[in-house]
Amino acid sequence: MIDWIRTGVTTAELARYPDRALGLTSERVEAGPPLRNRPFPLSPSALFVEASRVADHVSRVEAYVALLDRVLALYRADPEVRAFFGLSPAAERLILACDAGRDHVGVARIDGYVDARTGRPRFLENNADAPAGAVFTPRINAVVADVHRQLGLDGGDPGDFAFRDDRAFAAHLLAEAGRHGAPSAGIRVAVLQPRDAAGIESVELVAQLNARGATAFLADPREIELVDGAVRFAGRPADLCWNKVNTVLWRGLVEDSADLVDRWCLALAHEGFLHLNPMGARYVAESKLALALVQDPRFADRFDAAERALVAEVLPWSRALRGGAGLPPEAEIRARAADFVLKEPYDIRGDGVLVGRATRGDVWGDAVADGAAQGRLLQEYVPPLTCPVLCEDGRTVPMAVSLDSFVWGGRFVGFGAKASTGDRVNVFQGGRKLSVRVSGSTS
Repeated sequence: MIDWIRTGVTTAELARYPDRALGLTSERVEAGPPLRNRPFPLSPSALFVEASRVADHVSRVEAYVALLDRVLALYRADPEVRAFFGLSPAAERLILACDAGRDHVGVARIDGYVDARTGRPRFLENNADAPAGAVFTPRINAVVADVHRQLGLDGGDPGDFAFRDDRAFAAHLLAEAGRHGAPSAGIRVAVLQPRDAAGIESVELVAQLNARGATAFLADPREIELVDGAVRFAGRPADLCWNKVNTVLWRGLVEDSADLVDRWCLALAHEGFLHLNPMGARYVAESKLALALVQDPRFADRFDAAERALVAEVLPWSRALRGGAGLPPEAEIRARAADFVLKEPYDIRGDGVLVGRATRGDVWGDAVADGAAQGRLLQEYVPPLTCPVLCEDGRTVPMAVSLDSFVWGGRFVGFGAKASTGDRVNVFQGGRKLSVRVSGSTS
C-alpha cells in the first residue's frame, strides 16, 4: 500500500538540500494559519500511499465504520452487549436519551498501522468521540505538498484523496445539520470545550463556521440547559453541538453530577438539537472494548459472515480482560509481554496504553493483574512500518509511523499519519504529525 519508490525518492531529494527544505517548511508554517494544538516540528517529509490501492482501503474503512454502527444498534437492543461494556448508569442514560435513528458514527478517525510483517493495514483504535485533525491535517498536507512543489518534487496525481481543504469539515458539519432538519441560514453551533481550555483547532473551527454564515461559539458542557424550547449554553441557544471534549475528560466533567446528567438527557432528547457525535459513538464505538466485542466468540452470532471476515482482516487479535472469552492464562500474558499491548477503554494522549515490550516487568504484571477490574483491553502487538523523516537538525531519522483514516458521514475522506521514535506513536508522547500524500502510478 505504501509507495516506497516515491517516499524514497522524495526523502533522498529532501536530504540533499535539508536546509532549503526545512527553511521553506518553516516559512510556510509561519505565514499560514495554525496547524497544531501542541508544538511539534513539522517535517517536509511525507508518507506516500499508492493511489491504485486506495479504493480497497476505502472499502474496508467504510465497512468497518458501518460495523461500528451495528455495534451501536446492538448496545441499545441487547442486554448482554450492554453488560459487556460495563458502562455507568449515567453513561447509559446519556446514550439512550439520543434518538436511536441518529446512532451512527458520523465523524471518526480510525487509527492504524501498516503491519511491518505483512504490509496489511490494521485498525488499532476507533477515535469516535472528538477526533483531532479534521482542520489541521488538511493544512499539514497542503503545506508539505506546496513545499514539494517549490522543490520540484513530483507527487503524482492524488485523485480524490488529496485531503488538503481545511474548510471541508466545517462544510460537513453544516451539511449534516441540514440533513437533520436544522435551519440552513443562521444556524447556531456550539463547539464544546471546557471553559478557558479551548484547543486551537476548536477556535479555528468556530471562525470557519462563522465565515460560512453560522453563529458559532465555544461552550462549556457544564453550562447546558433547556429553556424556552431551546438548548442553551450559558444562555446562548444552539441548534447543533460539535462535542470536542474527549471522553476521558467528558466523564469527569459530566457523569459525577446527577443534575448535569439530567440536563444533558433533556437536551439530547430535544427535537430541535443535534449533538455530534451521538453519545453511543462517544461511549460505545470509542471504547477500546468495541474491538474485543466484535471478536469475542460469545457474540459471533450477532454478526454475519462478511462482518466476521472484515474483523479478521483489519483488526489485531483483541480481548477484554474483564470476562473476555478465549483469554490466555494470566501467567502467559505476563510471560509474553512482548506480544501484547494493554489499553484503557478510553484514552487521551496515549496515557492509557502500555506496550508490553517497552514496559518494565513489574509494571506490566501489575497492569495485567488489575486489568479485569480496570476494564482493560488486551491486544496483539502490531509492529509498525518505519519511514525516514527529515528532522529539524537536518538528519534523516527512521521513525515508526501510523496510517490513520478520517471518515465523515460514513465516507472516507483522507489519510493522516503520526511518526515517532518511541513505542507509542502519539504527538503527546514525543511524536509528530506526518503528511500523507496519495500518489499516482510511478510507471
